[in-house]
Amino acid sequence: MALKKRINIDNATSFKLEYFEGGSELKEKIFNSYKAMEQFHKRQSDFMYLDINRYALVDKTWHKFIQLRSPFVFEKEIEFINRVFNEKFEVENLQNSNNEEKNLQK
Repeated sequence: MALKKRINIDNATSFKLEYFEGGSELKEKIFNSYKAMEQFHKRQSDFMYLDINRYALVDKTWHKFIQLRSPFVFEKEIEFINRVFNEKFEVENLQNSNNEEKNLQK
């Protein structure tokens, strides 16, 4: 069995956020710190803003990650975590869901 080296987010030199902002084009923004990325994310007030993926640059490699609400992970949360890492967002599906939301608001 090969041992995997554990990735330490404290060693990250940059952070990247992928998001949609009202259009069908996936945007990305790179930050010097996690704090700067979170501040940008929290300032987004456009209801069409949707964050998709977060990455940390560790040892010259981008590693996808999520922030957990708690240091403890229960069995029911495993499905959510797997979905975050395995789900592929399609712009067409995103636009359909936005149209469905508008129809519900009417």
